[in-house]
Amino acid sequence: MLISNMLIKNRLINSFCHNALPKTIWKNLWVALLLTSISLSSIAKDKFIVAVGLAKPPYVIQANNTGFEIELIRNVLAKMGESAEFVYTSFGHTAKMLAVNRIDAVMTTNSIVFNDTTKLSNVYIIYENIAISLKEKKLTIESIKDLANYSITSFQKADKILGEEFAHAVTQSPIFLQVADQKRQPILLLKERVDVAVMDKNIFNYFSRELKIEDLEKKFTFHNIFPKSHYRMAFKNTLNTTLFNQVFLEYSKSKDYKLLLKKYKLYPFH
Repeated sequence: MLISNMLIKNRLINSFCHNALPKTIWKNLWVALLLTSISLSSIAKDKFIVAVGLAKPPYVIQANNTGFEIELIRNVLAKMGESAEFVYTSFGHTAKMLAVNRIDAVMTTNSIVFNDTTKLSNVYIIYENIAISLKEKKLTIESIKDLANYSITSFQKADKILGEEFAHAVTQSPIFLQVADQKRQPILLLKERVDVAVMDKNIFNYFSRELKIEDLEKKFTFHNIFPKSHYRMAFKNTLNTTLFNQVFLEYSKSKDYKLLLKKYKLYPFH
């Protein structure tokens, strides 16, 4: 299937690359290529297909299709009578995924990405990004603008996601590294390749456990300078938006939800 998809993609590119096409046609072509690249045709038609950004444990663990957020959405959709199937794409592509014919919903999104708020659910998860530094360095970081004084590592597209003040600060920073594999961030920090790591606190804790980094409170200073990021689901069918809100509210009060939080060592989201 992947070979076939690559052949289709190459033929499409070759047939159009010499023609000056309007932007609308190029946009449609891009969606068609995206459709082939994620092999949606291999997924059963009775599945409810959800587009999700790439791995960010403990929320999304792509290697085995688990993680707190994956299991949460799978469980809520099951109570809606839907069998979820997840397809992975980079964060920058998720806004376009709802236009793909077979995609039913998009995870971890908000009104910045989707202007049509009728398609958006209520908030179902909150990420909490923080700035982290080595305690021994005694850095003074009381606001986002203070980051301009230090070398920084962040997750990809943080300069787009974390607001204008952060985007300006990183342009003044002596070094700004955006990494796809967030496991590298605590390593860069411990090796003093950078002064500050900017990432979600639960993701940092997850990779710290995986790297067997102990005594986090003694090693690191956690600077709570960012507002919390509230995320929603986007649904193609607005009827699913209403139903999801109802079912999630009930599920969030259940014992199963509490056990899921405990499984991934998370605290309730407020």
